[in-house]
Amino acid sequence: MNKLPAPDAACKACGRDNKTRKNDEGELPFALLAGKYLIGRALGRGGFGITYVGMNVLLQKRVAIKEYFPADIAQRAADGINVQPVSAETAGQFEAGKQKALEEARIIARVEDIPNVVGVYDCFGRNNTVYIIMEFIEGETFTSYAARKGPAGWKEIWPRMKPVGTALGRLHSLNLIHRDVSPDNIMIRKDNGESVLLDFGGASGVVAEGQESVTALKDGYAPLEQYNRTGINGRADEYAWSATLWYMLTGVKPPSAQQRAAQQINPRFPHKYRRKVPEPVRKALLKGMAVRQEDRYPTMEKLVAALDDGDVAPSLTMKILAGTAAVFFLIAVLAIIVGILP
Repeated sequence: MNKLPAPDAACKACGRDNKTRKNDEGELPFALLAGKYLIGRALGRGGFGITYVGMNVLLQKRVAIKEYFPADIAQRAADGINVQPVSAETAGQFEAGKQKALEEARIIARVEDIPNVVGVYDCFGRNNTVYIIMEFIEGETFTSYAARKGPAGWKEIWPRMKPVGTALGRLHSLNLIHRDVSPDNIMIRKDNGESVLLDFGGASGVVAEGQESVTALKDGYAPLEQYNRTGINGRADEYAWSATLWYMLTGVKPPSAQQRAAQQINPRFPHKYRRKVPEPVRKALLKGMAVRQEDRYPTMEKLVAALDDGDVAPSLTMKILAGTAAVFFLIAVLAIIVGILP
């Protein structure tokens, strides 16, 4: 990696004036990665790594750059660039996660025919860590969308959530698990309103089996098995996706899976929103959010189908027909009564 001076012009990757552009401590400086990826400002940090806006300087194309940097076991070296484990005790865990991140990112980069999943262009090892080069998406996350508009109606949010659930099902069929589905990791494209699942390449299986970093878990969205670090499969994504849908419908983040298990509670659907969501949908959603893994649907496909089938809100035509039938029934009953009475 080559550190670059900060010229007077604005950065082509992030749009910031290069005189004032500066990443926080522990984040990469203004630099050129692998000879072709310009590092811009940091977009965010999570338990698994740091994401930057960047640019492919050869193609003059903006990208997102994910750096494997597990917060609780990694630190920046003295040069401010290389990544290293925080201690000898975490070295094995750090190395296993680094290799697994690279292996799974390479698999995901080949899965180009699954819509509604962020595209992965490249992945490679540098600076004693792994970098994943992804599609940069302009738009807003579900978190921002909910903050701006408040709780969504079922008819509004289901067309946005269903494609993501379908995409997760296809990923599971390839033995790939996201492990970090949440409102922060689903984005709505600015140009066409399409929902896109983010951060899959960086979050999926980036640590060795039995060594998952607890700091990467999001309370309210992570299932119990991720806290216990055992038996994680596609039903973990099912729980997180259901919890995300719950949040979008209610504006309330569900209690953590640990709290629900300890207190044996289910989240309660706010009464003022019940009329907006069909009862079969609410029941299917609670099944998808079951604390015990075995109580959820066997696959994402089954959950999506159950929610589709539960969407039984009658159309206007059906309401008119039902109302007409009720009127004729009442007339018939009255006729019978009048005929019987003297």
